Amino acid sequence: MPGCELPVGTCPDMCPAAERAEREKERRLHRFEVAPGCRSDPPRADPRRAVKEYQRPAAGKARPLPSQLRPPRVLLATVRYLAGEVAERADASRAEVASFVADRLRAVRLDLALQGADGVEAAAVLEAALAVLLAVVARLGPDGTRGPADPVLLQAQVQEGFGSLRRCYAQGAGSRPRQAAFQGLFLLYNLGESESGRQDGGVRGCGSTGTVEAPWRPFTRFYSCLMPCVPARPCAGPWLW
Repeated sequence: MPGCELPVGTCPDMCPAAERAEREKERRLHRFEVAPGCRSDPPRADPRRAVKEYQRPAAGKARPLPSQLRPPRVLLATVRYLAGEVAERADASRAEVASFVADRLRAVRLDLALQGADGVEAAAVLEAALAVLLAVVARLGPDGTRGPADPVLLQAQVQEGFGSLRRCYAQGAGSRPRQAAFQGLFLLYNLGESESGRQDGGVRGCGSTGTVEAPWRPFTRFYSCLMPCVPARPCAGPWLW
């Protein structure tokens, strides 16, 4: 809001210590966040693997402290971790990986927004986050082995990622050498979708087909048109470095 001074994040970790402790106590750690071989009860979070989860901002809730927000450099390091250490895990289904990565990237975007970060630094974070998100959802592929992944939620998060990045571009500050590529990805992903379908995750426009596969259609189409700038191996993407 105008006239409000936004906090500047100071958290040096991918997940604030207070959140790690809370989620340990409440047994809300994902298995990806626990040290290999950990036998404690409840499981203990590994600070090198735990990643801040998304929590919807609540009306009337106090603003997060700077110690609970990650600055852009930590956010970019978090995206790189998700790309290099989580996105290609061989011990998990692609659906489980996509759901985890999408949630943690949503928290990345929220941390960035709560600080009012913009400019080249913010664009770098948002570009990397969107590239990884597109890669993991594209890797779900056109087959039916997607497990528990929620297509409505994933589609909404892809559109959130595009929206955040396009708003950042619209601010017009600094160089945007990758803008054309990401604008092209936006058009490719939404190819054939109506405006109403995009606004509600792309489901409304295909719900009339009555098929189970209808909500997955944007992902299937994107997979079939996959471009070299969205790598099959997320950690190999040029957007992360």
